[in-house]
Amino acid sequence: MSIIPETHEAVGLEAVGGPLTSFQRPTLKPGRDQVLVRVLWTAGGAVTVWIVDFNLTNPELPYVVGENIVGEVVVVGEGVTDLKPGDKILSFSFPEEAYGKAAQEYSLLSKWNVGKLPSNITPQEAATVPDNLVTAYFTLFDQLPLPATSLPATSPPAQASTPILVWGAGGSTGRYAIQLLHLAGYQKVLAVASSRHHEYLRTIGASATFDYNASDITQKILDAAGGAVPLVFDTIADEDNSLRLISQVVSDGSKVAYLLPVREGGHGAVHGVKWKPDGVAFPKGVELVAVATRLYQKASPLHSSSVWQKS
Repeated sequence: MSIIPETHEAVGLEAVGGPLTSFQRPTLKPGRDQVLVRVLWTAGGAVTVWIVDFNLTNPELPYVVGENIVGEVVVVGEGVTDLKPGDKILSFSFPEEAYGKAAQEYSLLSKWNVGKLPSNITPQEAATVPDNLVTAYFTLFDQLPLPATSLPATSPPAQASTPILVWGAGGSTGRYAIQLLHLAGYQKVLAVASSRHHEYLRTIGASATFDYNASDITQKILDAAGGAVPLVFDTIADEDNSLRLISQVVSDGSKVAYLLPVREGGHGAVHGVKWKPDGVAFPKGVELVAVATRLYQKASPLHSSSVWQKS
């Protein structure tokens, strides 16, 4: 058994707006339903960018950066029966979990956020999975919400032929959304992405693809959907590059889920970020759903049937 140090090194912020630095953190023992993991690989996600560059959530300092973790279980707490020391795992840490962040030597995690590392991917590949998969799953099956189902679905869902638009389908979260919708049995999945991604997106479940650079993209989407789109997942959440165009393909009764925070100004803009797309006029009756992935922890049906335990 390896010796667990009383403290360990971490990387993060010690001052608002300051540079990334290294500092020592206490190594905590796992409580009930917790595991202590030795971090082997990590990958930064969007949350780190928003916090480091924009101080978005005014984090408690010192703040350890990083969300995605690939590591090895060192100690398990009471109530943990499906993990043991030595198991290789992947996990997604949440901003409010100060001792569960990724860029440190040891991370204290809830068992619900941990899954065994699949044998068919490398640790480096696995480090890119958790935040994107959790975000896509949470948005689709809790925030829109589509009915949660086993994956792959054993029978078609009631809304199988309902058009569902994924804007930003070429990115990591968008790709997971397309695959999850396909596995869940949805047959009319409309994907907006750069044209270089279209062929691949069709192989993983997109029934139609659209280039966001096309001048007539909104009309093409309306034609493919047979009218206004009832369900939209916007992974970009930029007022100029996605939300303004989405407002032209929805109508009364449509629901648009967008990932926080909202950007303004389009590609390359440095105006900052905000919480509401108040610069875009949506048709009356359109429901806007602001998605904060950290609330996944409070989505009890998803929490009790962890995505990771099915990996």
